[in-house]
Amino acid sequence: MTIDLVEPYTVYLDRRNELDMRFGKVLRAGGSRAVVSMHIFNALNIDTVVNANQNFAVWQRPTQILNARVVKFSVQFDY
Repeated sequence: MTIDLVEPYTVYLDRRNELDMRFGKVLRAGGSRAVVSMHIFNALNIDTVVNANQNFAVWQRPTQILNARVVKFSVQFDY
């Protein structure tokens, strides 16, 4: 049997801050255009707790943390 120590939605985790960035460059040639960009998710690589267990045996044990830094490159062509 699982026993909750507190009522659901009464205890909250600390606020989390995440920095996502995007850099892009527009390239034009003739009548067409290309946009080259780089997206950086969680640029500071912070491992903040997103979800924690609220049960008696494992009180406040993290069950989910913020994803690690991810970089995505993309190119978009318009003609």
